[in-house]
Amino acid sequence: MGCLLTVGRIFCVVVNLLFLIIGLILFAVGIIVKFGDSLLKSFYQPIIDSLEQSLDDAGYSNVTLDFSLSDIVGNLALAFILTGLFLLILTIFGLGGACCKVKCMLIIYVVMLSVVLAGQIVFIIIFYAKQELVTDKIKDNLKPAIQTDFQGLNGTNVVSLSWNFVNQQAKCCGVDSYRDFTGASQWVTNYPSHPLVTPLSCCKELPSGVDFSCASAPSDSNNYWETSCFDELWDKVIGNVAITATVLAVGAVIQLILIIVEFVLFMDVRKNKVDMKG
Repeated sequence: MGCLLTVGRIFCVVVNLLFLIIGLILFAVGIIVKFGDSLLKSFYQPIIDSLEQSLDDAGYSNVTLDFSLSDIVGNLALAFILTGLFLLILTIFGLGGACCKVKCMLIIYVVMLSVVLAGQIVFIIIFYAKQELVTDKIKDNLKPAIQTDFQGLNGTNVVSLSWNFVNQQAKCCGVDSYRDFTGASQWVTNYPSHPLVTPLSCCKELPSGVDFSCASAPSDSNNYWETSCFDELWDKVIGNVAITATVLAVGAVIQLILIIVEFVLFMDVRKNKVDMKG
């Protein structure tokens, strides 16, 4: 039994050190995205320059796109920071419990990890069996802002900048398609010679003049009009459902092993203290 406990403690230390590294990375990335926009600007500045050049060629020479990635993904950056902090706190209790055999730390670690595991199992079931429950909810939250706030290629608010950037960067058009922009209250579409069907940012090549035919007469050859930005980004981030579900399942098994080992360590510490009193 002593040998198994030693192996279990080593396993806990190794896994928690891995959690510690992941937590530090997530925390650092969140801080950089949230507060270090100047460090990331070189990665997306070419897209902004291209949008501004198209605006200038189309007659919008006085428009400056003040784009800030931290404003766009602020909530995601905050999620990274909070997740990183949670992992750091979790590893403190995990390492303290495994190395120092502190009862309260063992208990808190087991409780925290059990809550995470329960939530992860629920997510895996939903993700594998009813993925649309997750994706449809996200889509429903994205579309209303387009209808109320999207202003077109010359828009300088967060919604306009975000979608112009995403359309060009991900080579797509809207949450599901160009239809998400149809009827947007602030989007000017009635140009005299080229009434717009899609945003100009959905064009495969941004207009270099006042010829907006790629957006007024869109086709698969000149426009990303039928390409879903959500699907494009979802595939890049989540990828193959079977692979993602497998990774999540393996993670859940590792967490279950950690819970069992830490619980056994707790019982061993408790037993030793009872024996010492006896």
